[in-house]
Amino acid sequence: MERSTIRMAAISLLTIGVVGCASGPVTGRVDVPGQSPVPLTMSWESGLFGGSGTMAAVMPDGERFSGKYTVVKKEMSRGRIDPAWEGDEPHDARGEIDDSMWGAARDRGAFVTMHENKAIATLKGDRGSTMLCRFSLDAAEAGLRGGGAGSCQTSKGAKISAKF
Repeated sequence: MERSTIRMAAISLLTIGVVGCASGPVTGRVDVPGQSPVPLTMSWESGLFGGSGTMAAVMPDGERFSGKYTVVKKEMSRGRIDPAWEGDEPHDARGEIDDSMWGAARDRGAFVTMHENKAIATLKGDRGSTMLCRFSLDAAEAGLRGGGAGSCQTSKGAKISAKF
């Protein structure tokens, strides 16, 4: 009995390792109004199955952003979409983020249809800024570890193009 318990535990740990967390860089370019474009490196770390995880970035001015991403799926519940995507956060958090991102999920059905198998992220800066990101995935079932590209906008007006 004890031997089968140990075997089952070993198989479980191996399975978690195979489907488990992954991480990687996101390289991109930041365009800030009135300034020359500069390179930017972000990072991501997936959760257990890759459908969600965390992201982080440091802007050229030193502001540090961190937050969560999720891969949009047809069966996604309203509670899994961040309030910024629904336009439900305070207006001052929006700043310069345009309507293609801010409030894009007011119509949940249309949002899910348009963004299905794409990743969306909401990051908060340590100086009060907000960053929203949208990524097209090369292999949606693999999450971010499958590669992709997209864009982000910050409430201060920066626009970011990114690839991973």
